[in-house]
Amino acid sequence: MIMDKRITKRFLINVLMFCSFFILAVYMHLFTHSLLDLKAYHFENMRYNALWFCFSISWICLFLGVINLFSKKAKMIAYTVLQFFWTCLFIAQICYVQQMGKFMVVSDLFVAGEGLQYIKVVFLQLNITMVLTALIALGMMISVILLEKRRVEESTNSKKNVVFFFAFCLCMRLFCMFLLGAPSEENTWKENYTAKNIYMNFTNPNTSMYITGLYEYNIRSVYKYFHNLVTLDKTKLKKEIDEYNNIYGMNTSENDYTGLFKGKNVIYVMMESIDSWIIDDETMPTLKYLSETGMNFTNRYSPFFNGGQTINSEFALNAGMYAISNKETIYDIDDVLYPYSLANMLKKNGYEVNSFHANSGNFYNRSQFHKRLGYTHHYSAYDMQKAGILDERKNYYADSVFLEEDILTNLMFQNTPFLAFYTTYSAHLEYTASNKVYKTIKHPFTSDKYTEEELIYRTLAHDTDEALRILIKTLEEKSLLDNTILVLVSDHYVYGYSDSDYVAAKKNVFNDRKELQNTPFILWGKNLKPKTFDMIADTADILPTVLNLLGIEYNPNYYMGTDIFSENHDDFVWFSDGSYIKSKACTLSDEAILTKSNYSIKKNKDILLTNYYGK
Repeated sequence: MIMDKRITKRFLINVLMFCSFFILAVYMHLFTHSLLDLKAYHFENMRYNALWFCFSISWICLFLGVINLFSKKAKMIAYTVLQFFWTCLFIAQICYVQQMGKFMVVSDLFVAGEGLQYIKVVFLQLNITMVLTALIALGMMISVILLEKRRVEESTNSKKNVVFFFAFCLCMRLFCMFLLGAPSEENTWKENYTAKNIYMNFTNPNTSMYITGLYEYNIRSVYKYFHNLVTLDKTKLKKEIDEYNNIYGMNTSENDYTGLFKGKNVIYVMMESIDSWIIDDETMPTLKYLSETGMNFTNRYSPFFNGGQTINSEFALNAGMYAISNKETIYDIDDVLYPYSLANMLKKNGYEVNSFHANSGNFYNRSQFHKRLGYTHHYSAYDMQKAGILDERKNYYADSVFLEEDILTNLMFQNTPFLAFYTTYSAHLEYTASNKVYKTIKHPFTSDKYTEEELIYRTLAHDTDEALRILIKTLEEKSLLDNTILVLVSDHYVYGYSDSDYVAAKKNVFNDRKELQNTPFILWGKNLKPKTFDMIADTADILPTVLNLLGIEYNPNYYMGTDIFSENHDDFVWFSDGSYIKSKACTLSDEAILTKSNYSIKKNKDILLTNYYGK
């Protein structure tokens, strides 16, 4: 009878330990399920649902086998450490994907420092069911510890448990390998939709998480990171780039917009978190006027690939390609050359090229990164304050204050043709009363019309709009407005807003990462004929488009984007998970788009991994 009680208690302890790990895997699967278009990926198949389940069971059995190797006290220490680690990682992954739209991989840890200052925004968006799941798992852990304290240890039965768990783990893993099936042919549209390819390539975080589950995903992510470092074959990757260019290579050809801006000064204003739904007469009257009197691209998207969302768009605007996941962030890689970047191309054509931002030059390593992108100087208002060049009492994070400063505008506007790349700051998250810009600027809106969060966001956006008004006024005063083109482009939608459903409703789109990334892009110049364009474009398309408008010759194969006005522009936008949005006018089949997207993602990564243009 006593033995039966011991067996029952030991059995209950193992069941509770199993459930404490399994509940995390189940919730993660349900959460991932909501992120994907399962029909597009053919993931309704029972085999895909069985894969995450079997992978999760195999790892949980391995955990329990290892835990049962220890004596009573060490056993509980091992279990507690494992349970706490996986619960924290479970929370971190969900919080990360809610902010970034994709699950975290090892290389994303390198940008963690920049994101920690906005950790409060992440916690404001905590999913209540996720929190309950984590609490239940931890509650089970506490129950296990209390039960184990009262249990009499029996080494013989413990060894039997170890053998059972290890054997079952092995069986599950073998079954997983069977369920993965055979791979499809490489570089075809099926490659992103076949379980074996998804598992082997492991380049799409969301689909990888779907088929592998919480435990296999994170462990394999670490393995793939180090495996790719060791096995990198640059010669092979360069051949893949040449293969892509042989298949999809393009030639330049003039179009109706070639040279329209020839010889003009160019000011890029990358607008932090300025979303389309706040461009109205009340919040952003200047930007609304510019959109109505300039060239307004209503179907421009800002897809996010890797790194922070702002630096991802910043890099795409400057290099015509996207950031990648690697051992270093894109802004820390110092062995890649960008001879065909925006700054270098204009510099070769006689332009003075400088970039500007309020934040420290160490943030995203802009001081060094922008020099690698070709800029002569990166002017940080924060650094200039520390050096005694700018007034330390002023808050240059407020865009209106930044552009009211004569020292900065004198550096921005040159006597010869110039390119100025200015990244705004005012509308940066978080949208609370403690925001360092909100506390120092005028508050033009009344609290009875908006919620506190929307009022703060609109107030911050209004300051960016005021900066645009000041910019145009200053250009006119300096007799530069007639010969200057503004490239107005948002870095991303307002993902720092706590209620994404509300944002989606205001934008009149579905609440998913693809639709939400429809963001403003406007080209404006005095006396420019106003026109609205509805062809689909993405951030990487802007660089070749601007080069064509300036009449600067370039090789279209050097960029992932295409000139929006050219016959080469295929009118669809691709995202990091291999999915896409295409226009009704796009003549490519779904299979052709998926295949081309797959090639494009690989080419983009191969160029940066091999320093292809620096050879």
